[in-house]
Amino acid sequence: MRRTARFLALMAPALLIAAAPAPRAIDLPGERAFPENMTIAPDGTAYVGSLSGGVWRVALDKGTVTPWIKPGGSGTGSVFGVFADPVNRLLWVCSNDLSFAGVAIAGAEKGSTVKGFDLRTGAQQVSLALPGAQTFCNDMAVAKDGTLYVTNTNPPHILRWRKGAAALEMWSADSALGAGQGGGGLDGIAVGADGNLYVNNFQSHMFARVAVNEDGSAGAVTPLKTSRPLDTPDGLRAIGGMRFVQAEASGKVALLTVDGGAATVETLAEVPAPTGLDVHGDTLWYVRGEPGYLFNPSLRGKTPPLPFQIAPVALPKSR
Repeated sequence: MRRTARFLALMAPALLIAAAPAPRAIDLPGERAFPENMTIAPDGTAYVGSLSGGVWRVALDKGTVTPWIKPGGSGTGSVFGVFADPVNRLLWVCSNDLSFAGVAIAGAEKGSTVKGFDLRTGAQQVSLALPGAQTFCNDMAVAKDGTLYVTNTNPPHILRWRKGAAALEMWSADSALGAGQGGGGLDGIAVGADGNLYVNNFQSHMFARVAVNEDGSAGAVTPLKTSRPLDTPDGLRAIGGMRFVQAEASGKVALLTVDGGAATVETLAEVPAPTGLDVHGDTLWYVRGEPGYLFNPSLRGKTPPLPFQIAPVALPKSR
């Protein structure tokens, strides 16, 4: 009897782990939600931005969704990139004015801005307008020292903010970031374990390394040879080492492993309309955004056949 009790005591943790339910997709509220990107803080709280305005806070373990920043709150417009920054303890938000495309949000500021909100209270701490004309804030990444890097889609620039600075500064305006000379399309951005930046472009279908020089200045842009062609790459996140996860708007989420001048691309799942993603533990979560139902004239005004969600995909055990 004692042996049986001791065996069960030893096996209890394993039994609990085995009994843990698999993560399930989490629906987002509203028929016009149009989520575009997501980020996951270290504590497992996800933040999801909406093209219709606002940011939701999602408890992944419970599946609960709570409005966190209301549409138009603190002057935010259509929300694209979101990034939970553990260094500066901020949620960074890419806000854009899409009134030209028929998306009007009460209280939204004109132009394109990056805003930082206190991760604990939700209070706005930083507001940074993108410099120049025809700017479009797409996504962000943060280095270990707290430096923020921002992709400006068109023109294809990478902007930088150093802690305490009053404004964004131009960091890289290399034409290689665009889809051909003068083209745009710069989108996802992440910091690799080597300290360099990695970016993608949804128009040129490029994945590239942008060197960070010892003095912090921008170095060369090196397009990486991928093991398969990328198809409209969008959200990008670093997940440790030289590994990245990426959403491809054509309908894939993938794991990219960089080795020198090449990247092995492993398709993890074929999924509908992924626009952004992040990883927590052994699970990748992606946004089902359906932006075509907001921008495509033939679909605009119609309801997508599937609900707006963030949904899980298991990561390979060997990662």
